[in-house]
Amino acid sequence: MLINEWAIIVNLLSIALIGLLVATVLLASVAPFTARRITQLSAGTQKTTLWLFVVTPWAVSIICMMLFVPSLFQSESMLWLDRLAHWHHPYVFYLDSWHSATLVLFLLGIVYVLVRNGRKAVRHLNALDTLTHLSQGKTGHWNIGRDIVVLASQTPSAFTAGLINPKCYVTTGLIEQVSATELDIIIDHERAHIKHKDTQKKWLFSLFASLYPKPVARRLNRLFSLATEQLADAQVSMSYCTLDIAQTLVKAARIQRFFAGKLHPAMVSYFIADDVDLRVRTLVVPQRFRSFPWGFCLLAMALTTILSTMGIDALHHLIEAVFSH
Repeated sequence: MLINEWAIIVNLLSIALIGLLVATVLLASVAPFTARRITQLSAGTQKTTLWLFVVTPWAVSIICMMLFVPSLFQSESMLWLDRLAHWHHPYVFYLDSWHSATLVLFLLGIVYVLVRNGRKAVRHLNALDTLTHLSQGKTGHWNIGRDIVVLASQTPSAFTAGLINPKCYVTTGLIEQVSATELDIIIDHERAHIKHKDTQKKWLFSLFASLYPKPVARRLNRLFSLATEQLADAQVSMSYCTLDIAQTLVKAARIQRFFAGKLHPAMVSYFIADDVDLRVRTLVVPQRFRSFPWGFCLLAMALTTILSTMGIDALHHLIEAVFSH
């Protein structure tokens, strides 16, 4: 049993954890409806909205913890918060309680996710080393920039990979089947991924998204990946005609087969990914995108915070009605 200062600290962590879980459940329940509206925004706005979606549960947990502080310290100046945020035993924490079990399970879950993603990152880096050895110094032969790694493979593919020092990779199978202009478009697209640090951002985004159930996390990662591809297309459109870019996309999609590599999808940006038709439509047909929904986002965050704060006390009573300390 912990008492006084240590009990208050651990109780605050329990409050933050419950708020995090409640906020995650609330946002996961509205994710299917939100995803439809996100696709109506521009690519840059989509990325901003998706980032807000995955970091909001963590922000809400911190806010909930701060709202419960007056209750824990029994501050008379903020007694009006008691109806919204109240903790019954601030100065005592039982190590054999459900609070303790929940904290331990959550910490074990975090350790598991970090270790799993760390191992995938190591395998990813090892696979990149193997791919780099396959280049066999062919960059000069194909008259391509020194920052491009040419892979001796008949599988048509172009992608950007790496976490610390990302590089562009193009296979000989793709180079042999596209024109010089099309190859320049593909390479500029991959360079745009490096400029935007997309591989690092995709990996970090996938870590935050892993808090959600797998179907929701998979959809969020797909939307984020699509937004990064559209932004890279937009970067290339500053130097090339959008029709040429769209034609290159269609041609590459037609000739490319599945790249049988061992790279983690959250750490790689392929030139040909999912939703090629949507990317082509965005390039060819002028789009009218909605402006960033600041009002909607702020309202959603406020409601999520209020409901999560109220849910902490309600969930606390519900669980304690079944389990006792």
